Amino acid sequence: MINGLCKRCHTDIALWLFRFMEKCHCAPDSITYNTVIDSLCKGGLVDDALNLHSEVMEKRILPDVWTYSPIIQVLCSLKRWEEVGLLLNQMIYDMKISPDVQTFSILVDAYSKSGKLDDAKYIIQMMNERGEYPNIVTYNTLMQTYCSQGQMDGALAVLNTIKSKKIMPISYTYNILLDAYCRELKLDIAMDLYRKMAFDGLSRTVITHNILLHGLCLLGKSMEALTCFYKIQDQGHMLNILTYRTMLTGLCKNQYVDKALSLFYLISDNCLFPDRDTYNIIIRGCLSNKKYDEACKLVDKMVDFGFLADAITSPLLKYLLLSGEQDPNLLAMHQKFLHSGFTSVTVEEAMPAKHKVTPVDINSEAKAGDADQD
Repeated sequence: MINGLCKRCHTDIALWLFRFMEKCHCAPDSITYNTVIDSLCKGGLVDDALNLHSEVMEKRILPDVWTYSPIIQVLCSLKRWEEVGLLLNQMIYDMKISPDVQTFSILVDAYSKSGKLDDAKYIIQMMNERGEYPNIVTYNTLMQTYCSQGQMDGALAVLNTIKSKKIMPISYTYNILLDAYCRELKLDIAMDLYRKMAFDGLSRTVITHNILLHGLCLLGKSMEALTCFYKIQDQGHMLNILTYRTMLTGLCKNQYVDKALSLFYLISDNCLFPDRDTYNIIIRGCLSNKKYDEACKLVDKMVDFGFLADAITSPLLKYLLLSGEQDPNLLAMHQKFLHSGFTSVTVEEAMPAKHKVTPVDINSEAKAGDADQD
């Protein structure tokens, strides 16, 4: 009954029933304790779970890995590292309980994501010593931490470790490295890794291609990126709207607005539809490159689809008007924005120092989401 209540998130009733059992001289066993501890942790009541864990120790009920894992996980999420360490030491050295792969992975993931690289490496070393070997997900997390700290040699060492242990990397493994090297502007290494993916028999996903195109655009190689884009398309690889946004941003930033416009009008041919961000990117590109008539047409379409100018496009338009631009298309666009109900920030709030107008930060436009990862 307690298990059923916990599964239905009725932890308070389960805890009442738990205490009622004790009053009736029906002593709960370790499984019952574990069930309630797990439910308390899932409900964020970690201090209550710790109190219940203390009861287990005081009553000399034999705990197991499931007594510790839920508490360790929630303490990690709260970054209560000292308590994590104490609980782990008690588990391993006092109770002689060896953590399983799941518990170790929780620790590696938490330490890595908090930038505690030495702690993460120590846990992996402990895993190997105890015969609980990390899986590809654990290694990917560690690799991501190395990359986030700019320690690319360490990240590559993780890849080599993966291969030496006969663990098969996945596309996401390479995507982590590709993204990091592209952001470090080391495209030659990124391209080498891109080629190695095929050698390892891994599919290059849409995220892989978006990362590569993003890297080319970051280096100002927008035309090379465009050639690569069409090659990817001709090979039948899937593209998404983020791919187009990446390309449009790079082309506009490097003054290839005509190419960007041609690409924009091809989006629907690939069964995709421009969203608000896509429209704003191409409109900003047109405005920054004085293609006001084209920008005006795009604004008409954008508003007709129910999209609004964002907090960069509208102030850019205002800035151009206040700078003395007399093109009637600019005023028409401004009126269109006003009639569509868009209330923008002021020009002073939005414009960069010294009124320097930049089309868009490609880093913010081309970041692939975690939900799309393998």
